[in-house]
Amino acid sequence: MRYVCVLSLLALVVCSGAVPRAFAQAWVPPGGVGTVTVTFQSIANTGHRAADGTMIRGFDSSSRTLAFDVDYAFTDRLSVAFGVPLVAAKYTGPEPSFFALPIDDCLCWNTDWQDFGLLVRYNLVNGILAVTPSVSFGTPTHSYDDIGEAAVGRNLTEMRFGIDAGRRLDEISSRLMVSARYAYSVVEKVTDDVGRKVGNNRSNGSIEGGFMVTRRLSARGAFAWQVTHGGLRSTEFDPNNFLLFDRVLRDNYQHVAGGVAYAFPRVDVFVGYIAYVGGTDTHAGRAFTVGMSLPFER
Repeated sequence: MRYVCVLSLLALVVCSGAVPRAFAQAWVPPGGVGTVTVTFQSIANTGHRAADGTMIRGFDSSSRTLAFDVDYAFTDRLSVAFGVPLVAAKYTGPEPSFFALPIDDCLCWNTDWQDFGLLVRYNLVNGILAVTPSVSFGTPTHSYDDIGEAAVGRNLTEMRFGIDAGRRLDEISSRLMVSARYAYSVVEKVTDDVGRKVGNNRSNGSIEGGFMVTRRLSARGAFAWQVTHGGLRSTEFDPNNFLLFDRVLRDNYQHVAGGVAYAFPRVDVFVGYIAYVGGTDTHAGRAFTVGMSLPFER
């Protein structure tokens, strides 16, 4: 059970910051077991990638997130999780912001609660091989600012359908595992100033490897990507839709991530690092994550 809980923490490291929070994984804890997790993430956006992938330096921004998540397994197959993040975002320049809005021009922190996320997982296969479909729902906690580099989110409701598959590589080592994930998100459409509906559903995927270094220490690495279906390229914006830039941008990216987790007798801690290695119409940058999880059992 402890192996499952510790490796599960690192799913947060790879995908934290998504809405709803992507803490799904292939193995579900035994019925009656749950975790309360607090995560802090610091993101440095150090540039932008254009529609052709070209790097554009400058126009930097930063964000910090404090997330609270609860995950509980009602049975050996059914698990439910929910969470909500408190986000602080700041435009750091040094150039004037594209948007020329007070939220950016003040170069100050904009702090607000972001989106409430609910995730339901059901394990179909559990053993050396695990397969777990999931359905998740994310919706804004309230109508927060969604325009500008210092906006805390996109202020959109979405439904996500995912599936996780994992396998322990016992033929190589009982401490080694691999997993993969795919999710398709149906995102609320946005209406521009001339009444056009713009949708930007997306696909997210990841391939991960995990290793139990000792009974308490585990390590994990991953490659993750996003492909947006619809939306607008940065070259397609005009005065009628420019203020919707971050909400409907066709954001495609590739990230690599790594992290470690350690299980103390009563609390588990984890740290992780994400590098933004490629993409189009997306941010360049990096993210650092640290957190702790308190397992409980009913």
